[in-house]
Amino acid sequence: MSKLLAVAARELRERWLLFPAALAVGFFPLMLPAFGLERDVMPVVGVVSAVLLGAAAGLITGASMLARDAANGRLGFLFSRPVSWPAIWGGKWAAALVLVAASGLLAAIPWMVAYPLPTVGGRHGDSWLRAMLDGPGALFLFMVAILVVGLSDLGATLFRSRSPWVAADLVLLLAAFWATRRYVAPLWLFGVLRVHSQWDVVVPLAPPVIGLIAGSMAQVAFGRTDVRRAHGALSVGFWTVVGFTLVSAAGYWGWARSAAPGDVTVQAVSPGPAGRWIHVEGSAERSGYYPHGFLIDTTTARYAKLPGPDSDQSHLPMGLQFSADGRTAAVLWSGGRNADLSLWDLAGGTPRITEVALESSPPPTWRTAFALSPSASSAFVVHESGASFFALPSGRRVATTTIAPGWQPALVRFLSEKEARTWLVPAVELRRGDPHGPARAEMRIVDLATDGRSRAVTFPLAATLKPAWVWRGVVADAAGKRLLTSDGGVRLRDGATGELIATLAEGDSRLPALFLADGRIVVGGPGAGANTPKAQLLVFAPDGTKLREWPLELWPWGLAVGPEVAPGHVAVSSFRSPYLAEDSLVVDMGDGRVVQRLAGLRPAMMFWMVSAVPANAAVTTAHFFRDADGRVVRVDFATGERKVVAGPGAPAGERLSLR
Repeated sequence: MSKLLAVAARELRERWLLFPAALAVGFFPLMLPAFGLERDVMPVVGVVSAVLLGAAAGLITGASMLARDAANGRLGFLFSRPVSWPAIWGGKWAAALVLVAASGLLAAIPWMVAYPLPTVGGRHGDSWLRAMLDGPGALFLFMVAILVVGLSDLGATLFRSRSPWVAADLVLLLAAFWATRRYVAPLWLFGVLRVHSQWDVVVPLAPPVIGLIAGSMAQVAFGRTDVRRAHGALSVGFWTVVGFTLVSAAGYWGWARSAAPGDVTVQAVSPGPAGRWIHVEGSAERSGYYPHGFLIDTTTARYAKLPGPDSDQSHLPMGLQFSADGRTAAVLWSGGRNADLSLWDLAGGTPRITEVALESSPPPTWRTAFALSPSASSAFVVHESGASFFALPSGRRVATTTIAPGWQPALVRFLSEKEARTWLVPAVELRRGDPHGPARAEMRIVDLATDGRSRAVTFPLAATLKPAWVWRGVVADAAGKRLLTSDGGVRLRDGATGELIATLAEGDSRLPALFLADGRIVVGGPGAGANTPKAQLLVFAPDGTKLREWPLELWPWGLAVGPEVAPGHVAVSSFRSPYLAEDSLVVDMGDGRVVQRLAGLRPAMMFWMVSAVPANAAVTTAHFFRDADGRVVRVDFATGERKVVAGPGAPAGERLSLR
């Protein structure tokens, strides 16, 4: 220890002029009011000058403490004495850190005395020293000091070595930046690594700090007085630590993204029309906020993992759509200069995927909607400025029509294999805390055919559609011939012209509604009377004539109506909280009987902007429900079979490789 202190004292004697210079700099902020600056900014100027002076001291001492001494022979003098390399290394580093800390502190003393801590709104009583030593802040400054000194030593060693291996260091530096962006940044971006807020600025500095310390130790222990050998030892020590950190981060990021359907808590589901395939998205505890997407064969538990977002979130899936025959699925991707479609062939034993670039189509946004034709021979894509038909699998654009500014799609339907329709609503910005909706109480219908024929019709609404309910405030039947709008109530309209056919309910615009396969309409809502804690169902004929209504033993607000699990049998549930278990009631729309109670299950919530064609209850007997624990349960109403297909407890099925 005495030899270490002797080395440190020798270093401090050589650079003692930094101390009076730092104290003199500390008086400069006190002179600034004489030049017209406000006194309130003096503490800020003082803090900045003290930090910059400490950083300058670190650069000066780091550049000279090892590399310069090795080059001019001063380090050889110490090795010729009975001084071990740990004492030499420790003494020089101790002196460097003392110089950095003392320079910053001496530059801060004058303005700290002139401005006591309470006068600038500080805490920690009246003690500036206690404020500087406050937990994470002091550790952060200490690590920054090591970083500045270490990087200065690294740069000086590379410069003085004149070694061709410096090129390798530059290549490794570029690779480290790339790997940090690719593997380390997502760990924080998606909350995979959760660090307490007081320490989140300290943890990222730890690997380079440890690497610089390890490298400088190797520099002294193995390089000794040979500058080139010192450069090699420093580089090996530093890049070993940094490389190990990046490899560990890459492995951890890969493990976090490798979750299977049984590892996630499911938030959204898109069921296929045949009741076999589903698309689910959820989050796993080990993956933070990273969205996991899976295409699952619910009959065999086999699954394919959908690619997730890149580290910069520039390549995002815009939802998955199934064709009406259930033999094809597609995912629309954003990223790059155009839109891409991943086309999944589900007809065979093992799905096959085809990547399709859509010709002259802008990258999709959250306002983009699309659908597949019944046989998946074409795709209909609608965005803010136009609607287009694309032939599949070529991706060639075969027809297009423009959309006037100020509109966005709410729903998309294929009317036939060669004709499609979209219903547009006034475009809105869904800003947080913005209570205002679109200014115009109107909608627009746009039809487009593959031969280029198009038609646009604008019609008025009874009230403005609320932005938070636009995505489910417009409901169309499977054929696209009838439309339900939630504009100041529930109104039945002609799907082609928007002409009002009947008003099914007045007032509340958040009433759930459903078209049945036989054409009838079901609307849910609270029962009569303000204090009635019961829900009710109203059933209407296809022309809007009211047929009957029944009360239900369900919470009346947050009511969900659908799906139609069998001809005339509809699942109805309430939604009070994602963490509360709810029951679904299967109600016979002919006589109002509750024919089945699904305890702890409610219909699985679909994705935003997914407007899939409703499943035909006469064909599909299997439907999907979700419990409060994020599990998706497949219920076959023909056989009574229930099984968990996604979420905690789902069977570990075979992962399909489709590339």
